[in-house]
Amino acid sequence: MAEHHPPPHQDDEPLPDPVAVGHETSDAQAGPIIRFLIFLAVTSIVIAGLMVWFHDYLERREGAEKVSRYPVAAGRQRPLPPPPRLQTEPFETIKDLRRAEQRMLDRYQWVDRNAGIVRIPVDRAMEIVAERGLPHRGGASAGDEGDAPQAPPAAEGPTAEPAQEQAR
Repeated sequence: MAEHHPPPHQDDEPLPDPVAVGHETSDAQAGPIIRFLIFLAVTSIVIAGLMVWFHDYLERREGAEKVSRYPVAAGRQRPLPPPPRLQTEPFETIKDLRRAEQRMLDRYQWVDRNAGIVRIPVDRAMEIVAERGLPHRGGASAGDEGDAPQAPPAAEGPTAEPAQEQAR
């Protein structure tokens, strides 16, 4: 076998041991690193170009298929899918919903005119609960029946306080 001889050092001094010094004593060669970076850049550019070309090709192919696939149905509009459908403007939809809910919370409105049930504003309902207290079931014992609050007499009209108010 051939013997391995290290290249002669300029000063003919022995090279120091890299482990003893604590770092590599020779520099990396710049040529192979630069060639690899050039190869990487060229390959990236070629791949990006191929992707753009392929995308354009698929767009052209899809456009050609859409025109000639169903010529009889060209003038017809596609029917809407069955509900529930995707929202086209979800932020506007939620704003409209919140406005409608707020209108219901801030107005007097008949729920059932025949039964005398009215929707009242939340603030007014809170005032009534603060004045009268929460309703409770009577009849738990004979002594509790006299303590139960009595309902006020029924009033007519949507702005008057009816006998049965309901805060919704």
